[in-house]
Amino acid sequence: MNHKRVSLALGACLLLASGICSAALNEAEKNYVDRLIKGGWPSIRDVAESIYNTGNTNTEVLDVAAEVLLEKYPHAGEDRDAVDAVAWLCRGLGSSGNGRYRGVLEHVENDKSVHRKARAHCEKAAKTLPKQVSNPYAAGTVNLELLRNPPPPPPPPAPTVAQGKGKKGAKPAAAAAPAVAAAAAPAAAAAPAAKKVDFSIIREGMSQAEVDSLIGQPNAQTSKMTGKQWQPFNFGAKDLQRLYYLYKGVGRIEFSMKSGYEGVFRVIKVTADPAETGYP
Repeated sequence: MNHKRVSLALGACLLLASGICSAALNEAEKNYVDRLIKGGWPSIRDVAESIYNTGNTNTEVLDVAAEVLLEKYPHAGEDRDAVDAVAWLCRGLGSSGNGRYRGVLEHVENDKSVHRKARAHCEKAAKTLPKQVSNPYAAGTVNLELLRNPPPPPPPPAPTVAQGKGKKGAKPAAAAAPAVAAAAAPAAAAAPAAKKVDFSIIREGMSQAEVDSLIGQPNAQTSKMTGKQWQPFNFGAKDLQRLYYLYKGVGRIEFSMKSGYEGVFRVIKVTADPAETGYP
């Protein structure tokens, strides 16, 4: 038990050294951090857009986003995916309402080498944040390299074998080895557990792919077109379709295609209902 506590303590120390605390993150936010530090431009853009749409204000997540922005934006150039990702990172940080990130946004905004579209979004986002702040974010606060390449965990403690009375010259440690191997065999053969359907981690603005990743596929799903399909002045092609995820005994999640040009369904309503049958 003491060895287990030491291992957990070491893990916590590593996370603190990197600048974030995993205990302050839910499953969705852990997914955000993992994709921010390891993903390419499209993944970073998707996460930043989700941060913006869900209104996430967790500084543990936003600090990582700010550090990724500072690290990545000089390499964006004219690439469309990269420029979009930088713009959405700025919008995500700006939507937090936290003046801690104003300096980061102004830094990107004032760099003339950045694409004008990205700079415009950073400028607009920075203006929404308060000027006076006691704890501005400083570059390097989050150690991205440590997050990407954490040191290996300490080896598990060797199993202890009780020394009892027995014949002279007996080798209890060797005799215990088959028992340890036999106990490990069922664990290795065990199938991965199904994802828990927990609506508490689902937020408005999350994409369909995020929901699939967090709580798995529904028992059934159905969709319908909306009347906005035929509105001539719906220039943004907004809310053209609705999609419904039905989870038996849990409830349903309603998505809207926010833009026909983007083609991504995002959560607009989560309804917990233990009486949900799972049928359309």
